[in-house]
Amino acid sequence: MDDVITLSSDDSDVEIVGSFKTEPLPLASVRIDVDAVKVNVPPIDLEDEGLGTPEVLCRQSLSLVYSTIDENYPEGTLQLLSDLLQPGFYPPRDITTHLLRSILLDPQCPSHLCVQAFNLLMRTQRHHMADKTTVAWDWELLTSVVVSQDGIKRHRCEVVRMLLEYVVQTLEDDFQAKRSVSALHQSVAKATLSCDQQFSQVKDVIKWLFSAIMKSTEHGDSRKSARERDEQIRMVSIFQRMLSLALEVDRSPALSSAKLSQELFHMLISNMPLRAHRMLLLESLQSNLLRCKLLEHLLDYACPQKISVPMSLSLLLHFMKNCTLAPDPMDGTERWQRWEELVHLLWMLLLSYNKAMKGYLCSSVTEQRVGTLVYKPDDKVSKPAIREAVEAFLSRSQADLGQTLPLHVEESLTYLQDHLVAVCQC
Repeated sequence: MDDVITLSSDDSDVEIVGSFKTEPLPLASVRIDVDAVKVNVPPIDLEDEGLGTPEVLCRQSLSLVYSTIDENYPEGTLQLLSDLLQPGFYPPRDITTHLLRSILLDPQCPSHLCVQAFNLLMRTQRHHMADKTTVAWDWELLTSVVVSQDGIKRHRCEVVRMLLEYVVQTLEDDFQAKRSVSALHQSVAKATLSCDQQFSQVKDVIKWLFSAIMKSTEHGDSRKSARERDEQIRMVSIFQRMLSLALEVDRSPALSSAKLSQELFHMLISNMPLRAHRMLLLESLQSNLLRCKLLEHLLDYACPQKISVPMSLSLLLHFMKNCTLAPDPMDGTERWQRWEELVHLLWMLLLSYNKAMKGYLCSSVTEQRVGTLVYKPDDKVSKPAIREAVEAFLSRSQADLGQTLPLHVEESLTYLQDHLVAVCQC
């Protein structure tokens, strides 16, 4: 009869059972008893594997957590929750609310604890997406935190950014989940960012966006100033994500984009005289349809000759022939820069309009048909018309400057002409 030997190690949880005879056996003859192999395996993410519905942590397992909350001991609260929070389980709403309101947003809380609270909030969101009934924030809270940045009671810039990241993550996750089952009317985004039902709150987002843009260009050479500018840039991106949701959550993005672009346009001409502000706003927009609408408003505003032509390639050529942008206070003697800006705006208009022509941004997200072309009669422009518009642009710029444009600006205009010709031949 074979002898049996058990091999174990103090440094490992692996136990192997093998059989041998008194004479050495070839390696292929060694038998591994699979049932006797014990390995510590990380818990399976039930959501990722689709093996079950996440469950709320029971109050018994959270008893120590509640004790640390009662004793106002955030370090203990965060450590215990970090240990308890595993895939397939999530904390109840009151715990999430405490993480958000009493730790992350506590002005006296040390930065490293705020970061831990934020990370736990994002982990909770991954394990169990918040919806209208479980979301831990509301519009009043969001408003109070963002508005306080311009008052005496201020939160640290990075704390505001972390709050906004968490808010947008809950909005986007719920939006995608509701869209997949055609239930956007039940989403958190619909309840908070609908252009049809909550446009005053959408206007709040636009105000916050403009404030963040202005702050992101403030001067200051200290490391703290540079860090705050970086945080403001990140907030600009977050507010733009919120505007994208506002555009898509209703059934008519075309109507929503008209309302949003009008509001953005009026805010822009009222509050942002510098090119740096305008370009940051335009380049950070995440919706091609919205960027196209806003550029149409801006270029029409800069065009002394108005024509009753809808957005089209014909209108773009009209802007090229007639628009003159106001000088930027930062240009100094380099007056050619406003003509360079105009070329850049025309490029942006053409590219965003090409995207909008595909049709997939002009219908609701539940009815999108990618690839449908929606060209209009006014999009049929000839090569001579394109050449005439380019020559008019060069003539007007030379008359304004008393000299030709810098070579790189003329090259950009030439590339624009070539691209227009290519588009019209498609």
